Amino acid sequence: MSYEDTIRVAELKTRADRFERVGGEVRLQSGQLLAISEFMHPRLEEICDTLPAGLGRWLARSGWPRRLVERFTRKGRVVTTSSLRGFLMLYTLAGLKRWRRGSLRYQAENARIEDWLARVAQAAALNPQLATEVAQCQRLVKGYGDTFEHGLRNYETLMEAVARGGARVAPVTVRELRDAALADERGEKLQAALERHGMGAASAATLKQRPLAVGEAA
Repeated sequence: MSYEDTIRVAELKTRADRFERVGGEVRLQSGQLLAISEFMHPRLEEICDTLPAGLGRWLARSGWPRRLVERFTRKGRVVTTSSLRGFLMLYTLAGLKRWRRGSLRYQAENARIEDWLARVAQAAALNPQLATEVAQCQRLVKGYGDTFEHGLRNYETLMEAVARGGARVAPVTVRELRDAALADERGEKLQAALERHGMGAASAATLKQRPLAVGEAA
């Protein structure tokens, strides 16, 4: 039930064991200096997510303030975390974790977690094995930035297909669809698998008159 926002990423990149691990990977010798440069590209979405919920929503829906932030975040930048300036910048960002529960991202993630748990409970009423596979689908939502968005899109597509299918969906089918989504973050393999099982967009149109919920018997 964890997620990676800018605060979490900053914390991971400033941990002492990370510098030790990187030093081991490059076989750092005694007397040598280690320089670690990170390419970072925080977009408007990540900035809004890090802010207090109310302020984040305001910035996301604002006019010129939003455009101003987008202008300065259009390109990424290289941050040398092994330098004092770069390290202190990320260390300060990581220190915001004490206020993390008040952020816009926390509210969104908490809502997603509650929805996921509800789906697992509904599936358990039909088939415990189906509930196990639905629970594993949360693995699709990971990382941050584009990786997070692609994973979330695949997760939502898969959950919508399971909701439409209801009791007709076999646990092994959910597992196959999840593996297809994990193998291709763009979602092309997932769409192909959905079509193969008759659960794609074309098939969904035939169920549009009365879609089944996850916990509804066929």
